[in-house]
Amino acid sequence: MTSISAAKRLGTQVETYLAGVFHPFPEERVIAGTIQSFYGWFFPLLRNAVICGALQYFADASGSMTLQILAIIGYVVLAAYCFSYINMWVLTPFHFVKHKRLGSWLDGLVTLAVLLSLGYAIWAGTVFAIDEIAKGHAASRSNAPRNSPGPSSSS
Repeated sequence: MTSISAAKRLGTQVETYLAGVFHPFPEERVIAGTIQSFYGWFFPLLRNAVICGALQYFADASGSMTLQILAIIGYVVLAAYCFSYINMWVLTPFHFVKHKRLGSWLDGLVTLAVLLSLGYAIWAGTVFAIDEIAKGHAASRSNAPRNSPGPSSSS
C-alpha cells in the first residue's frame, strides 16, 4: 500500500512541476483551434473523396453495375456533405430597403443565386476530384504513353 501512495505523490509532484514549466499563450490556443478545426474537416473530406475515386476506378475497371451505383451514391453523399457547410446562412444585402417584402424577395434571390453558384462549384469540384483520383490510379497502373519519346542518348 505504501508503494501506491508513494507513486501517487510522485505523480502529483511531476504534474505540479510540468504545470509550472509549460505556460500556454491564449492567442496561440485560438490559432491552434482554428488550424485543428480546418484539419478536422479537411482530412475526412479528402479520405471520402479518395474512397469515392477508388469506387469509381473499380467500377470502370470491372464494369460492375453494383460498383457504379455505389460510386454514384458516393458522389451524392459527398456533395451533400459539402452542401451542408453552405446551407447555414442567409444573405441580406437589401436590409436597407423600406418595403420589407421587396427587400426579402431581393435577399432571397441573391441568396439563391449564391447558393446555386456555390452548389455548382462544389458539385463540379467533387466530380472533377473523384474523376482525377480514379484516372490517376488507372494511369499509375498502365505503361508509359506510346507517343512519348524514349530515353535520349547523347553521343
